[in-house]
Amino acid sequence: MDGTLLDLLENRAVIDANRPVYSFLDRNSKIISTLSFRDVYEQAIMFAAVLQSKQCAGRPVLLYCPHGPTFIVAFFACIAAGAWPVPITRARNGLDRLISACNAFAVVTTSRRAGILPEAMTSSGVQVLLVDEIRSRGEIYKRPTFSGSDTAFIQYTSGSTSSPKGIVISHDNVMHNAAQIQKAFTCNENDIGVSWLPFHHDMGLIGHVIEPLYAGLHNYFISPVDFLANPVRWLRAMSQFGGTLSGGPDFAFELAAARISEHELADLSLKKWRLAYCGAEKIRPESLRKFAQKFSTIAFEPASFFPCYGLAESTLFVSGQHGISIQSPVQAENISASVCLGRPEPDTSIIIVNRNTGRKVAEGEIGEVCISSPSVASSYYGDSVASRKTFNRIREYGKYYCRTGDRGFIRNRKLFLLGRYKTVIKRRGRSIHAEDIEAEMKRELSAQIISRCVAFETNEPDSGGLVVILERAKKSTTKGECENSLSDQKLASRATAVVVAAIDVVPDDVCVLPANTLPLTSSGKIRRHLCPDIYLTRVKQVRRKR
Repeated sequence: MDGTLLDLLENRAVIDANRPVYSFLDRNSKIISTLSFRDVYEQAIMFAAVLQSKQCAGRPVLLYCPHGPTFIVAFFACIAAGAWPVPITRARNGLDRLISACNAFAVVTTSRRAGILPEAMTSSGVQVLLVDEIRSRGEIYKRPTFSGSDTAFIQYTSGSTSSPKGIVISHDNVMHNAAQIQKAFTCNENDIGVSWLPFHHDMGLIGHVIEPLYAGLHNYFISPVDFLANPVRWLRAMSQFGGTLSGGPDFAFELAAARISEHELADLSLKKWRLAYCGAEKIRPESLRKFAQKFSTIAFEPASFFPCYGLAESTLFVSGQHGISIQSPVQAENISASVCLGRPEPDTSIIIVNRNTGRKVAEGEIGEVCISSPSVASSYYGDSVASRKTFNRIREYGKYYCRTGDRGFIRNRKLFLLGRYKTVIKRRGRSIHAEDIEAEMKRELSAQIISRCVAFETNEPDSGGLVVILERAKKSTTKGECENSLSDQKLASRATAVVVAAIDVVPDDVCVLPANTLPLTSSGKIRRHLCPDIYLTRVKQVRRKR
C-alpha cells in the first residue's frame, strides 16, 4: 500500500468505515471504549482543523496524552493537519531540554493533564491545546499536500544508554516499515492484536497504532501501568479476545513468568496466540524458555516466539523469525550464545563492519550492525552532529548504511545480537558484555531476591573498575522469603561468586540498592548512562559517613 499516513487513514475510513480498529480495556479486561476506522478519521479531521487554525502545520507538536483514544485521535489529527506529532511521556526526564531541542510549537493534552503540566511547558510559551475539549467553531479543514519524503512524526529514542534523540520519520519510512511488518508477521484483517506497550515507544506506536490501520486488524489495549502492576492482565486479554499477535521486550516475558501464579491461569487459553514477538533489548533464551514452560498448560506454543531486531532509527522493524535458534560468534571471547533474529526482507540490507575502519568483516565475526533500508530515517531533529555520526555513515555495495551502535554478527545471512557497544566492558584484553553479566545474575539469583541488575565500568579514582548494582525485589513471597532476607553483604558475596564463575573476573564492587532505585526509561529499560552517577553518589555518601 503506497502513499502517506493520511492516505491510509482516508482509505480505511471509506473501505472499512464501521469496522472496529482500537478497543481499550480497564484493569478487569472490560472494554471501556472502541474506535472504528471512521471514528478515528472523523475525530482526527475535526481536531486537525483546529490545529491548522493555530498555525501548527509544519511544526513539532508535543503529544502529552494518556494511554487511551485521545492519544490516537491527537496523533492522526497532527498528521492530517500537516503538523509533526512528538509523542512524549510525563516520566520523561529533562523535558525542558526536549522542548527546546525539538522547538515545540504546541502541546496537545487533556484537561485533566493540563493541571499537572511541567513548569518547563507552561513557562516556554508553547500553546496548550486540550484535545478532549475541542468543539468545532466553524474551522475549515484544508487537506495538506504531502510527498513521501515529508516528515510524518518525530520519534524520541528511549534513552537507555544516552540522552533521548528525536528521529525524523517520513511518510515513506513509516509506510515501508508497516509493509515490512505485515509481510514478516503475515498479518491481516483476521488477526487480533493485544498490547500494553506505551504509545510514545516505537514498538507501541508503530506496532499497535499504525500497523492495525495498515493491515486492517483490530487491536485491544491495556494500560502499561496495569500490566506492570499485574502481568496476568496481558494474558487475560489475549485469552478473552482471542489475541493472535502480541509481544514486547524480553523483560515482559520474564516478568509474566515470574509474577503470574498458577491459580491465576484458570480458564485462560493462549491457543490462538500465533506470533509472540520479542525485541527492543537483548533477548535471553532463558526468559523465553521459562515463559513457554510456565504457560504451556494454557496452550502457549513455543513455536509462536518471534525474536526480532529493530530500532527507532529504522522506524521500528528490521528483521525477525519464528522459533528460537542460538549460536555463538567465531571469536568466542567468553560471550554467551545469542538468539537468532532472522534475516531482513529483500529491500533491507544488514552488514557487520569493523567499528574503527568501517569495513565489512567476515561472516561470523563480531562488529557493528549497520542497516540500509527505505525504513531508515534521514536525521535526528536539530542535531546535525549526531546525525552525521549515525546516518549515511558507511558506504558498501553502492548503498549508504546507518550505524546502529549495536554489536553483533551474521551467520547464514541471519543476524545475532550481542549488545550495545556502550555496554562493553574491557577487562584483561577481553570484551565483556554487561548484558551477559546481568543475564547470569538473573539466572542464579531468583526473582524473589533481585528485581533488576546493571553492570558497568567507571574510571573514577578510588572507585573505578567493574561495578555491579543489584536492586532488591519489591517484596518477598513465601517461597523466597528466606532468600530475600539475606543481608546486603551476603547478597553481594553471592553476586561476586556468580560473576567470577561466569566470566572469570572479580568485580571491583557489588552494591545492593533498595527496590525502585534504578532509573528506568518509559518502556521499562534501565537508563544505563545514569547508573554510574548514582553509584558514585552512593560511594561518596558512604565515605562521608565513615
